[in-house]
Amino acid sequence: MRRVLIAYYLLLLSLHHYVDAIPKFHTVNSHFHNGTTCPAVTRPNVLCPVLCVTNQALCPPQFGPQSCPNGSSLCIDGSCRAVLKACRSSAFHVDIPNYDPKNMTLQQYEACSTGMNIPSTIQNTWANLPSNQQAMIWNICEAPQGMNFPIRAVIVIVYLAVHLAFFPLWGLWAIYKHAKEKKLNMIHMDHANGIKINGRPQLVELETSPSSSNEIIHCEEKDNSEKGFAEHVDMEGSAIEEEKQEDHNELTQRGFKRNTIGNSMIVYMGVISIFWIGILLLLCLDYYGYVIKDTPFGLFYNSYDLSSKAFCVAWFLSTSWYLFINIARTKIKNYFRIETTFANADFIQIRKPRRVIQMKSESERSVIMPALSKFESMTRQLLGFDTLTTTVPVVKLDDQQRYFEFQSTRYHYEATTQTFEPVDIKKFFSMKPQDLVTMKKGLDDATTQTRLQSLGPNFIEVKVPSFLQALWEELTGFFYIYQLQILWCYFYLAYWQIGISDTGVILLAALIKVIVRLKSEKRVKTMAEHVDTCQVLRNQVWSGVSTADLVPGDVVKVEAGQTVPVDAVILCGDIVVDESSLTGEPLPIRKFPLRSTDDSASLIDFDCQSSAGKTNSLFAGTTVKQSTADAIALVLKTRTDTDKGQLVQRILFPQPVSFIFNEQLKLVFFLLLLWALVLLGFGAWWLGGTGMTAWFYGTICAAQVMNPLLPAILVVGQSVAAGRLKKKGVFCVDFPRILMAGKVQVFCFDKTGTLTKEGLEYYGVYPAKKEAFEDLQPSFTELSNTNNDLMQMGLSCCHSVTMLNGDYVGNPVDLVMFQATEASLSTDEAGQELIIPNKNQGPTLKVLQLFEFQHARATMSIAVKDMITGHVHVFCKGSFERIADVSASGIPANFDEITSHSARVGCYVLGMAHRDLGILSQEEEDQLATHCTRDQLESDLTFIGLVLFKNLLKEDTADAIQQIKQGDVRVVMITGDNALTGVFIGQQCHFVPPNAQVIVGDVMADIDKLVWTDADTGKPVEHIDAAIASGYELAMTGKAFRLLVSNGTMRDYLFSTRIFARMTPVDKMQCVELLMERAITAMCGDGGNDCGALRSAHVGIAMSEAEASVVSPFSTPNRSVQACVDLLIQGRSALATSFASYKYLIMYGETMATVKFCTFYYTMSFSQWNFILIDAFITVFCAFAVTQAGAAKRLSHHRPTARILGPEVLLSVLGQLWINVWFLIGAFIWLYTRDDFFRCREWDARATDASKWWLLGDSFEADVLTFIALFQFVNCAMVFNYGYIFRQRWYRNYFLIVVWAVFISIVSYWELADPNRFGCLMRLNCGNPDVLVSLGYERPSFYIEPYNNPLGHNVLPKSFRYQFWAYSIVNMLVVHVWERFVILGPVRHMLRNSNYNFVKRLFPFKT
Repeated sequence: MRRVLIAYYLLLLSLHHYVDAIPKFHTVNSHFHNGTTCPAVTRPNVLCPVLCVTNQALCPPQFGPQSCPNGSSLCIDGSCRAVLKACRSSAFHVDIPNYDPKNMTLQQYEACSTGMNIPSTIQNTWANLPSNQQAMIWNICEAPQGMNFPIRAVIVIVYLAVHLAFFPLWGLWAIYKHAKEKKLNMIHMDHANGIKINGRPQLVELETSPSSSNEIIHCEEKDNSEKGFAEHVDMEGSAIEEEKQEDHNELTQRGFKRNTIGNSMIVYMGVISIFWIGILLLLCLDYYGYVIKDTPFGLFYNSYDLSSKAFCVAWFLSTSWYLFINIARTKIKNYFRIETTFANADFIQIRKPRRVIQMKSESERSVIMPALSKFESMTRQLLGFDTLTTTVPVVKLDDQQRYFEFQSTRYHYEATTQTFEPVDIKKFFSMKPQDLVTMKKGLDDATTQTRLQSLGPNFIEVKVPSFLQALWEELTGFFYIYQLQILWCYFYLAYWQIGISDTGVILLAALIKVIVRLKSEKRVKTMAEHVDTCQVLRNQVWSGVSTADLVPGDVVKVEAGQTVPVDAVILCGDIVVDESSLTGEPLPIRKFPLRSTDDSASLIDFDCQSSAGKTNSLFAGTTVKQSTADAIALVLKTRTDTDKGQLVQRILFPQPVSFIFNEQLKLVFFLLLLWALVLLGFGAWWLGGTGMTAWFYGTICAAQVMNPLLPAILVVGQSVAAGRLKKKGVFCVDFPRILMAGKVQVFCFDKTGTLTKEGLEYYGVYPAKKEAFEDLQPSFTELSNTNNDLMQMGLSCCHSVTMLNGDYVGNPVDLVMFQATEASLSTDEAGQELIIPNKNQGPTLKVLQLFEFQHARATMSIAVKDMITGHVHVFCKGSFERIADVSASGIPANFDEITSHSARVGCYVLGMAHRDLGILSQEEEDQLATHCTRDQLESDLTFIGLVLFKNLLKEDTADAIQQIKQGDVRVVMITGDNALTGVFIGQQCHFVPPNAQVIVGDVMADIDKLVWTDADTGKPVEHIDAAIASGYELAMTGKAFRLLVSNGTMRDYLFSTRIFARMTPVDKMQCVELLMERAITAMCGDGGNDCGALRSAHVGIAMSEAEASVVSPFSTPNRSVQACVDLLIQGRSALATSFASYKYLIMYGETMATVKFCTFYYTMSFSQWNFILIDAFITVFCAFAVTQAGAAKRLSHHRPTARILGPEVLLSVLGQLWINVWFLIGAFIWLYTRDDFFRCREWDARATDASKWWLLGDSFEADVLTFIALFQFVNCAMVFNYGYIFRQRWYRNYFLIVVWAVFISIVSYWELADPNRFGCLMRLNCGNPDVLVSLGYERPSFYIEPYNNPLGHNVLPKSFRYQFWAYSIVNMLVVHVWERFVILGPVRHMLRNSNYNFVKRLFPFKT
C-alpha cells in the first residue's frame, strides 16, 4: 500500500516531539565540499507570535493602547483559564542573526522581544502561564506541561469508553453462553458421538468436521460404471455423473437458538461500528477547525501533536474492529446465539472444509511455496478459518415439520434420528423400469402436497440482491474496508484531494464489479427461474399446473415448443428434443418411450443419466421440437436433482480455483512483510524514533505489502483480453481462465465436428454375400444396379430419422445415410410409419418395431414389412465390431482387413446384419410390435455388409494444429470414433509427426489382454516400451484405456499416447483429469459427448452457438480450431500483460520505498501536488496504459512465465530497482559536491515547521529526489511495455506512448524551465517572491505560500538543471538497455534454453 505509506508518513511527522530530525551520517550545514567551515547565517523575515498580556498597558510602545474589544483571549481550550488581552498589530517580522536550528524557538523569542523593545526575553506561553498579575506570554497554545497523550480530552474518553465497554460484556456473555450450553449438553449426552446418515447426491461438496451436535450428512457416490461406444452424439454432461464424491465429502451441521441477550450484543456491535465512523469524521473536522469554529484541534488543546495521537489510536482501534468483524462475520451471529439440538434450533450452521483447486507451474520446484502453503493451512486451522461457514434459518411448517434449504436443496428434520436429511426420491416409488412404465395414472392432490413440502417447489430461486445491497456487500469486503480506512488518514492529514480522488476510484471499481456481478446473476436467474404452465394428470384429470408445483411421480403431457421443466422418463409417444442448452449439440435428438423388458436391465434402477437411459429421458432446460399427440412423461427429478439444477448450482456455487500466480502472491506479500521489518529497523535508527514513532513506521512499512491498484489492473487486463477474444468470435464467461489459457501445455480435441466438418459424408457400402465382400459401391444408385436388395432396404430403413416441420431430423449418421437413399417418410391410415423408396429403387416398407441406438450395446435395430412381398425383415446396424459379434453367419474372411483399411483411410465404418422373419400373421405382427424384446430381435442375424462414411477435415484445421504445436503445446485427440480412423485424421492434420509410426493398443475380447499392433501393418508389437523410446506414437481404444487405468499403469503411457479412440463420455473426462495432474490442460469439443471433459479441463472451449456458461468458460460459434489458436494467443498476451502490470506496480511501490529512505533520512517530503500527481495521475494512467498492449499476431514458440518469483520477473524488477537506486545515490553525491548553490544551504528539518508536511519539499534535496523519482516512475511503465513475443511491439501501444510522452514532457518542463506558475504549484524550482527577485527572476503575479526553509527558495541553477535532466535521461536509457538486452535479449535466450532442457527432462512429452 504505497498510498498508505504516504498517509502514515504524514502521521509520523506529526509526532515531531519524538523525532530527532537530523541525518545520521553527516552534519547539516557544517562544511563546504572543499572543507571550509560554513559561515553563520541570518534567518530573515521571521514572523513573531502575538503577544498576550494581563494589562494592555504592558504592550510594547510601538503597538499602542490597542486592546481586544471583547476582552477574549486568542486561545480557548481548557488549559487557558485566564482571560488575557492581545497586543494586536500588523504582522511583526524580525531577522534572527547567527541562526541555530537547535535553539530556533529561544532565538525567535529573543529576537522578537528585542524587536519589540522588551527589556527581558519573554519565554512563557499558555503551557506555562505565570500566576502574577503582570504576565506577558506568547500566544502559542500548547498542551499542559507533562501531557503526552490527550487522555483527559472528552472525545478520547468517550470513544475509549464505548469501545472498551464491549469487552467485559463479551466476557460475561461467554460465561452465560457456556453455562446455558453446558446444561443442554448434560441433557443430551447420548448424542455426543453423532449420527451419520446418507443423503442424496449434491452438486457441491458437503463436508464435515466435528461439531457439538455431531449430525453429519454424507453424499452418495454416483455409479459411473456405464460403458459403451460413442459413435453417436450423446448428452453426457450430467453434473452428478461428473461429481467425484469422495469420503471427505461431508457436511457439518450445528443448531442454534435465538437469545435476547445475544441479540443485544449484536446490536451493540452495530452501534460501535457506526460510532467509529462518527468519531473519525469528528476528528477530521476538528483538524480543519470545523468543530470549534475557526479553531483547528480545538478538541485537543489546540495541539496538533495530541490530535494526531488521538486520531492514530482511534484509527487503529476502528480498523482492527472492522477487520475483525469482516473476518469473523460468518460466525459472529451464531456466537451470540445458544447452541441447541436440531429439534429446538432456529438456525442451522453449515460448515465445510475450505478447498481450492491449485494450478501449479510446470517448473515449480520451490521449497518455500509448500512450506508457506503448510503454514497458511496450519494458521487457518488454528484460528478456525479452515472451513466455509453458512447459516440458514429453520422453517417451521408445524410442530413436526421443520426444514432448511442449503444451496437450493431442502433438508427435512427427522424426529426418529434427530437429524436433518435431504429427501431421497426413491422412497416415493420404485425406479425399476418395469414399475415406471406402469405409473401412468398420475398423483392425487394429497400426495402431491406431501411431496411438494418434502422437496420444495420445482424452482431454483436465484437471489439477486438489489443494487444498493450488492454495493454494500462489495464495500464491506476485506479489501474495501482496508482501502476506505486508509482514506481516513488522507482526509485527516490535509490530503483530502487524494482522499476524494481515491474514494472515486474505489467506488468506481466497486460499481463496475457490482454491475458485472448483477448482470451475471440476472442471467443465471433468467436461466434458472423458468416457470411455465403444463398439462398434468392430477386426480385422474388433466389440468393446467404451474411447473413450479411439479413433483416426482407427476405425469405430464409433452407438447411441441415446450421447455422441459423437470427430468422425466417418456412413457408414451415419439419426441424430438433440442438439447443444445445443456450439451451445446445443435442437432435435435429423437427420444423414445421406456420399454418394459425381461432382460437384466429391467432389474436395476432406471438411470436417466446413463447412456442407455438418455434415449428415454427428457432433461430440464431442453426444448421439445416435436411430439406425438399421445406423448406423456413421468417426472423423476425436480429442482437441484435435475441435470439443469446441478449445472445452475455449479454456476451459483463454483469451486474456487487458484492459479500459480495467486499462490505466489502470498509469498510475495510475506517477503514484503520481512522487507517492512528491515525498513522498520532503519527508520527507528535514522529517525531516533521510540515508542509511537517506531510503531508508526512499522505500520507504514507493512502497508506496502499490497498495492491497491493491483487487483483492479489485473481484472482490467483480463477484460481487455476478453474483449479482443469477443472480436475474434470467442466468448468468455470466466475472465481468470484467460490467464490459465496462457499456460496451456496440453490441448485435447474431439474429432467429429471439431477437427472435421460437422457432418459425415456418405462414402459407400461394401456389400457382403456368401461370406465374401463385393466391390465398394460409392453411391446408392450404383448399389441398386447390383441387385443387393437387402442392403438397399437396410440403408432405407435402419435409422431413427423422423420429420419435424417438414425437415428430417435425427442422428447425423442416420440422416446422411437416409438422405443418400433419396427415400421419403410417410404414414398410413393407422398412423404407422412408411418408408417410400425413390424411383422404385425398392419396395415400400412399413415400420413394425424400432429399438433406438443404445451406447451400451453399440447397436440399433428395426423390423419392417415389405409391402410387396409381405415378408418381415429385421435389420441391425452398429459398430462393425459389435455387428461381427452378434452375426451368426455371413462374416467374410477378409473382414478385419477391409475394416482396418477403411478406418486407415479415415472412414467411419458401421456394420449391418439382417434376418428374414418371413410372412407373419396380423397377430404375429402385433406380437412383434408389442412384446418382442431387443435381445430376441437382434439374434440369429446374418452379416450383409459395411456402411462407410467419411469425415473430412475442416479447411483450417491442419494449419491451426500446426500453429498450436509450434507454440510448444502438445495436441491430443480424444474421440469416440474408431482408432484407425483417428490415426488417419491425426496424420492428416499433423497430430502425428511426419513419418512417425503409430502403435494401436486394444483389448482382445476373448483373452481380456492388452495387445499393441502397428497401425500400418497390423503386426503385433511385443516390446512397447522400447518402441516408445525409439519414437513411436501411441493410439489406444477406450477398452485399453480403462484396462490401463484399472491396473494403475495409464500414467506411464499418458504422454506417449497421441490418440484416444472409442472413448465414452466418462472416459473422456477421466483422460482429461489424468492429463491435468501433470499439465495445464485445455479441451475443445462441439458439445455432446464432450461436456464433461469441457467442464473438467482447466480451459474448455465449446464450439457451440448455445448458451455456453453451462458448458465451458469459453465458447465460439465459428466452429473452427483457429479459435483455439486465438485463445492461446490472447491468453499468453493477457498473462504477459498481467505480469507487466504486476511488475509495474511492484516496481512503483519499491521505488516509493527507496524515495522514503531519502525522505525519512532528511525528514523531508514531496510536495502535496507531487503526491497528487503520482497517486491520481501517473499511477492510474500508466498502470491502465500497460494493459492496452495488443496481442501478438502469431502464437509464440513458448509460454510466458507464470511465476512472479521466477528469475525473469525478479531480475527485471530488482535489476531496474538496483540501477535506479545507484543513479539516485549518484545524484545526491553529485549534489553534495556543489559548493556554488547547495553546501551550507542544506535542508535542516529543525528549522522548519514539521506540522506542515506539504511544505517539507522546499529544498534542493527534494528537487533532486522529485525529478529523478518522477522520471523513474514514468519510465518503468514504458520498460515493462516491451511486448517480447507475446504482445505487439512496444510502439504499437499508442495510448502508453502518449501517456509516457505527456508525463516526461511535463516533468522536463518543471526541471528545465525558470520559476513559473506550474512549477511553483508543485513547489519545484520556485521560492518566495522577494527571494526570486533577488535571484534575478521576475516577481510572480500569483500567490506562493511562504517557503518552509530559511533560504526561501529551491531554484536549481540553470546549468545544473540541464545537466541533471541529461543525467535522468541516461538513467532511463540504462534501464531500457537492461530490460531489452539482458531480460529479453541474448542473456534471456541463453538462460531459457538451459531451463527449457530441464523442463523437457522433467516433462518428457512431445508437442
